[in-house]
Amino acid sequence: MHGVWSEKMKKKKKQTSALKTTKKEVGERFKVFRLGKKKMQHELASELQVHQSTITNIEKGITFPNVSYLIYFFEKYGVNLNWMLCGCGEQYMDDSEYKGASRIMAPDAEYDSYKSERYRELNSLMRIPVIEQMVMAKLSESKILFEKNVKEFFDGQEKEKREKKRKASRAKVKK
Repeated sequence: MHGVWSEKMKKKKKQTSALKTTKKEVGERFKVFRLGKKKMQHELASELQVHQSTITNIEKGITFPNVSYLIYFFEKYGVNLNWMLCGCGEQYMDDSEYKGASRIMAPDAEYDSYKSERYRELNSLMRIPVIEQMVMAKLSESKILFEKNVKEFFDGQEKEKREKKRKASRAKVKK
């Protein structure tokens, strides 16, 4: 039993280490962007309407930048989000890339069937490597931060499945 627990801890440490590395790398690129625009932390914070400590925490790799900041940088400055999040490609997009990507970043908000359309939209977005990596990093971070809630959720789902099976078997017995 100790070996299984030890393996789980090693895996969790590895995930945590990879997450920290990713946050640090994104933070460094965030800082490169800020310095390239010749902005002080407090100036960028004011522009994004956040506290300076938020910018500091992002640049130090303590937190990921909020997606709304990334969208703002994309829309205002043409920042290549693949570069910002993964270090892939050029820092700024050329005009043809920028115009094509704007559709991805600003999808239609009107849906006939909100949930199914929303799922299809998110599923399509997950095919874009930079978005997939960001979502997976955020999910990994959330899973670690909310481990208890995640466990309770999956335990609840298992309980529901068992209850449905019991009801189905009782219904068969009554017939």
